[in-house]
Amino acid sequence: MKCLLLGLLLPLCFPAQKKYYTVGEVLKYARQLTTDSVTVKIRGYITGKVGKSTYLLEDRTAEIRVDIADKYLPGKPFSDREEVIVEALVQYEINRPVTLTANRPVTHD
Repeated sequence: MKCLLLGLLLPLCFPAQKKYYTVGEVLKYARQLTTDSVTVKIRGYITGKVGKSTYLLEDRTAEIRVDIADKYLPGKPFSDREEVIVEALVQYEINRPVTLTANRPVTHD
């Protein structure tokens, strides 16, 4: 009985870590992630800038566009060889490419 109680209470003591998604997973499950209003956390590389605040983020699975406001960019410059962590909301519309909108500061790993 004590083991059962301990097994039920232990997860409450240690909250679950946020899952890291791959870009491929975000693209595959975009419709569901949009309706759930989930903030996805992705590790990847910012490989280019394609607009005023739009960047290309890629990992080993795929590439996606991310809108990052200036206030969420890191204070120190970074290169496309440095892995970053982006937390963002998924933007999904039928017949349009899936994009992300950063809602927290971009951090270095």
